[in-house]
Amino acid sequence: MSLRSLSCDVGFADAEFDQYVKVHSQLKVIIVAWNHMKIELVFQDVIQLLDQGIGDIADVCVETTQTDLLASALNNMYESVPTTHPYQEYVFINNEDSCSLSIIAASVVVKVIA
Repeated sequence: MSLRSLSCDVGFADAEFDQYVKVHSQLKVIIVAWNHMKIELVFQDVIQLLDQGIGDIADVCVETTQTDLLASALNNMYESVPTTHPYQEYVFINNEDSCSLSIIAASVVVKVIA
């Protein structure tokens, strides 16, 4: 894995999942930061979601290389995978440095909501 952390004013370390809701191709993930502020991540055009046991969060990142999960999602999405596409793999990393939630989506918007 080759990861780049997403930017957030509050920071993701020591955060916890509150909820996530998928409606059509949009996924909204709410997490509670170390200071009890809520952070909303809204993923657009989600084509795959892999929940591997949600727990504490150490970081939220975007994968900078093509993984097997991304390749599988692209193969399911396209009859013939184009050389360029909008999809990336977004990864929630837990305190054990493992992936707890992976999302294949075209984009994400991160904002502090409370």
